Amino acid sequence: MRAATVGSWDESPADEYVRVCREVTMLESRAAELLGEIDAEGSYENAGYLSTTAFVRHRLGVSGGEASRRVGEARALRQRPGIGEAYASAQIDRPRVSLLLAASRVSAELFERDQQFLIDTISGLSINDARRSVDYWKQAADQQATAADAEHLWRRRCLHVSETLGGMVRIDGELDPEGGQIVLTALRSFTDSQQRDPTDNRLPTQRRADALIELAADRLTHADTPVTGATRPQLSVIVSLPALSGAADAPCEFDDGPVITPETARRIACDSSVSRVITDGDSQILDVGRATRTVPAAIRKALIIRDQHCRHPGCDRPHRWCDAHHLRHWADGGPTNLKNLRLLCRRHHRAVHQAENKPPVLE
Repeated sequence: MRAATVGSWDESPADEYVRVCREVTMLESRAAELLGEIDAEGSYENAGYLSTTAFVRHRLGVSGGEASRRVGEARALRQRPGIGEAYASAQIDRPRVSLLLAASRVSAELFERDQQFLIDTISGLSINDARRSVDYWKQAADQQATAADAEHLWRRRCLHVSETLGGMVRIDGELDPEGGQIVLTALRSFTDSQQRDPTDNRLPTQRRADALIELAADRLTHADTPVTGATRPQLSVIVSLPALSGAADAPCEFDDGPVITPETARRIACDSSVSRVITDGDSQILDVGRATRTVPAAIRKALIIRDQHCRHPGCDRPHRWCDAHHLRHWADGGPTNLKNLRLLCRRHHRAVHQAENKPPVLE
């Protein structure tokens, strides 16, 4: 049984948690106050450091960016004792302190006038509502500065995409508020449409990853041709007939990426454009055939009219997000006709191919 805290014998775990969090906020405030004194008095030099930031980075083992943030916060709090007092009493926590310090840089005179009002207002709000309230105050205080801040955020936008081990692709970046909301709304348009599926046991992070892939695939499939005579950018796979038949050691790879499994190639080949390339024994190209759709446009239109959406039980994702799945793969002699085709969303298309490729269970 949990031992009761001295002086709070009747305190519940929930009450104790709230009290401890308030004490943590007070300790963070005291730490910022002490760091401000160290910086102002230059006592970091007595400890053998050239700057307060170097002292924090080395003694606490934090990153340079985090050390700079802490020093900047400590300096700003010395200039804004009203915020410091509210911080010390745990009326506001560190995220709200950051909001107020950022607001104080918009207009020092107006912030001094409205400081207590802002502190009292955001102390009783959720962090999202607090941020919204401070943003409105900043706009009213200085529209030009607010516009400059928005421009600064827009210029910070970035996206890093790189291949890692095993062919995985890592994505990292930042978007400005407007661009970020566009992306979030687009992702939700995919993830929210899957809430009704009781068989969907993916993690939220996996659902968002799949949604991003759906967006990219939709663009590649349905985007207009960029220039006259050009073709839309497409995912290209180099695969031999033996690989499509299941041979694990036959060529099967993206044209500029990693090796893939034959079953992945079979799934992609279900509904794609195929070009025949004939080579001799030394891989010298002898003939290149014209690219043809495995599912011609007319048949796909008829398939859409018949199926309308993904035909996997319980799934109603629209045909725009679906592949035409061959019940019997064309590499195995299956015909490309309505009887042998079904619309499947990409998640269920993948699941069907995985199920078909499972080894038999031995008794």
